[in-house]
Amino acid sequence: MTEHIFRTTKGLILMRMRLLASAGTAIAIALVSAASAMALPGTRTFAQTYPFASALCAKAESASLGKRLEPSRDQVLAACTALEQPFAGLEATVTSAETQYAQTVANERALVVAACPQPVTRAEHPACRTVRLTRRSADSTALLARHDAVVAFISALEANRVTFWTTIHSLRGGAGVTADPPITQPTPQQNPS
Repeated sequence: MTEHIFRTTKGLILMRMRLLASAGTAIAIALVSAASAMALPGTRTFAQTYPFASALCAKAESASLGKRLEPSRDQVLAACTALEQPFAGLEATVTSAETQYAQTVANERALVVAACPQPVTRAEHPACRTVRLTRRSADSTALLARHDAVVAFISALEANRVTFWTTIHSLRGGAGVTADPPITQPTPQQNPS
């Protein structure tokens, strides 16, 4: 009887450990997915941004598109070029906006630290308050410029994706090719300041 209880308890413990391991694996996968979704704009490669398109372009370059799409190889290569060419420029623009925002925030914080030594004396208080107000304004302006750059970046990536897949799907043998999913604008939580 005692041995039966021991085996049952041992079985329950093992089952509980397996469930926890499965839950841990699921959480790890969710965290990796969330981390990649929350990547700063401009940090993903062309292949990460357009996985299906980049695979199709690689097949076109190696002349292994398949017999249905191979006759349209030149058009596929032209569409690939049209998709790839603006990518580096878009990436540079959004990276520059990120850098400008970070630099503005750092500069404004340094000005606040310099103007507001601790403890702030009564004589230093007005200058400290003015610097803090200026910092808020400068940070807000830089954040808005960064936001506008991110929105323009994502919009351009999505427009290029739509154009590419419209071209591919209009080609003979291209109608059944799987397209990349839409690129959506990040939420404020996914695009932290």
